[in-house]
Amino acid sequence: MKACSAPGPDGLPVVFFQKFWEILRPVIMPMFHEFYIALDMARINYGVISLIPKVVGATDIRQFRPITVINMLDRIFVKVCATRLSPVAERIAHPLQSAFLKGWRIHDGILALHEIVHEVALKGLKGVFLKLDFQKAYDHLDSSF
Repeated sequence: MKACSAPGPDGLPVVFFQKFWEILRPVIMPMFHEFYIALDMARINYGVISLIPKVVGATDIRQFRPITVINMLDRIFVKVCATRLSPVAERIAHPLQSAFLKGWRIHDGILALHEIVHEVALKGLKGVFLKLDFQKAYDHLDSSF
């Protein structure tokens, strides 16, 4: 985790945890253990949503990108979990999962689709392909909260 990473709503930067780790460790480690066992992170699992303009002079909501900044302790816990899962992630993720795993590329999915379309055409198979627009896949707010 980068030392210059922006602090979350708690206002605590990464540097704080790095500098005072020996003091904080006896408090934080039991909390992480509790999260691991009970998965109840309600105490720290919240964030602040900010709208970042995509263009200069943005006036329309579609010209903004929402970003959620979460507490540093939550980020550290997620980083610990991701680091622990990384050795087995490749074995537990579906082979067609083509993004969000280290060393895997989102473009692999596009290449796989191209191969499938080619194979269907080559063999004269009948089928239906559904094309979804992912242009804004990560550009929305879930208002169900």
